Amino acid sequence: MDNVQRFSRLALFGVMALASCVSALADKPKQIDVEVSAGKSALVNAPVIVALPDTVSLYTGDGHFVLQSGSDTIPAQVFYQEGRAFLAFIVNALSAQERRAYRLLWQANSLESQSGVEINESQKGVEVLFIQPNPSTQKRERHLFTRYLTPSLPNKPFFYPILTPEGSHFTRQWPLEEIATDTHDHPHHRGLWFTHGEVNGVDFWSEQKAFGKTVHTLTKNPVSGSVFGGFQASTVWITPKGEHIADDERTIRIFPLSNGDTLFDFDITLTANKINLVMGDTKEGMFGLRLPDTLAPSKKLGGSMINSRGQKLAALWGKPAEWVDYFGTIGGKTYGVAMLDGAANLRHPQTWHARDYGLFAINPFGLHDFGLGAKGAGDYVIPAGKSLSLKYRLVFHHGNTDEANIANHYTTYSEPPQVKVTVR
Repeated sequence: MDNVQRFSRLALFGVMALASCVSALADKPKQIDVEVSAGKSALVNAPVIVALPDTVSLYTGDGHFVLQSGSDTIPAQVFYQEGRAFLAFIVNALSAQERRAYRLLWQANSLESQSGVEINESQKGVEVLFIQPNPSTQKRERHLFTRYLTPSLPNKPFFYPILTPEGSHFTRQWPLEEIATDTHDHPHHRGLWFTHGEVNGVDFWSEQKAFGKTVHTLTKNPVSGSVFGGFQASTVWITPKGEHIADDERTIRIFPLSNGDTLFDFDITLTANKINLVMGDTKEGMFGLRLPDTLAPSKKLGGSMINSRGQKLAALWGKPAEWVDYFGTIGGKTYGVAMLDGAANLRHPQTWHARDYGLFAINPFGLHDFGLGAKGAGDYVIPAGKSLSLKYRLVFHHGNTDEANIANHYTTYSEPPQVKVTVR
């Protein structure tokens, strides 16, 4: 059995981690109650991750956790990072001001009956698989959702492919694959990525002469489970002269929803190394993906785009907005991709380098290029040794913007439920 197989079997659903963290304070598990409450707005498909007290003793073995509230039972996941136990679950719906009390329960059964997310590591990167039980075979079927490609060639790590449940692509396939029907422009638009076009005067965005590179150095804390899968990745920013000017830490969490949609949380902390880091005022940035032509309005294939302010198509380029959504036909069905700006982010709501030809990026630094200030107005300095943290959520969804309830997804992201854990 190779290391990847061993990791998959031991890490899946946190079983081995649970076995190593049983509390010495009790021979049998304590009762754990979890109360969630919404604020002034109704919430939908709200992921929750909360720390559990160190004194908790938990069941281990074949089975899984659930949270139960009356007749309502939802999957729950317990996982461990750096010696701490955490509980993860998704609240499907919560009315404004509603409080709901759950009890954490252990249900003994075979792992073969569980759905979830599996994270596998290899020399090429990190593979994210969605798992569904097949009642006819009584086996779990694994379907690729995405890969995080870490060789960092030619100049960055990125996610590719990103797939619908049927296996069609949420991103353009060229230049990773030779697809004659794909638009062949901007070869640096590869899958889903994070980088910027002017960092201390160096272009990390394009693949033209004398470009900088963001180089993956470490994958850590992989988590597989019934609610989400995720990992952390470390990256260094290297200039064409070989200077190490910055580091970043990325946390990725992927939540498949019961309706077939997927939430993709991307949190990043960018740290200046030994000198100040100047994020320059250019439109060429920052967190983005290249969509398939069928979602790009200018290709006249039925694609559309809209932002939270009601601006559409090319009119939303360079404008501040809480979210932007594209939708159209992928593999014969209506699908879309929405990107949500974290409410605590720098310059929220941020501006968007979102084009009607299919480039879909959020960029808080391009103010001059976006017509929102004098040259250099968007510059931002991260002092040496200091950091900038940013959070984004992608929603890979069925249907159009209204059918996918993107506005409510943003409300849920910006006003998450409050959680209280009680151990009895």
